Amino acid sequence: MSATDLYSELKPDLSQVVDALFDLSEVFLRKRGNFLPHGAVLTEDDEVKLVAAAPDGSSDFTNSTEVLPLLHDGLRQMSRDIALKAVAVAENVTVTLEGNRSTQAIKVLVEHRRGLNVALYLPFERRLFRGYSFGSTFSVAAKPEINAW
Repeated sequence: MSATDLYSELKPDLSQVVDALFDLSEVFLRKRGNFLPHGAVLTEDDEVKLVAAAPDGSSDFTNSTEVLPLLHDGLRQMSRDIALKAVAVAENVTVTLEGNRSTQAIKVLVEHRRGLNVALYLPFERRLFRGYSFGSTFSVAAKPEINAW
């Protein structure tokens, strides 16, 4: 089966976790102007569960560099503990679009247990006095980062 066929077949699974993470990331952006990496899993029963991670310690402050590996570890552990169809992580990243223009984007990396790995990007800009403006979502094949299976 080609990657395109697999993507088409698994799109309903992917959409559930991707939509949940894009929606939550947009809320974080509008309320706080940024967000730390956060994730979601899709269970065998098609239930989406949102997940987050934080380092141990007394500090109230953390950053993406600290949180991301903890989140990946937590998702790997969840995949061992319960039957999951997919795992996903959302991050705030900078991407270069056609014409070499850089912009911020919400990146959602999804890994499906059937071997499909895809990153979806939702570009955004902060508008003076008008909040955030979101562009068109695009996807690219990706290498697994979580390695849940």
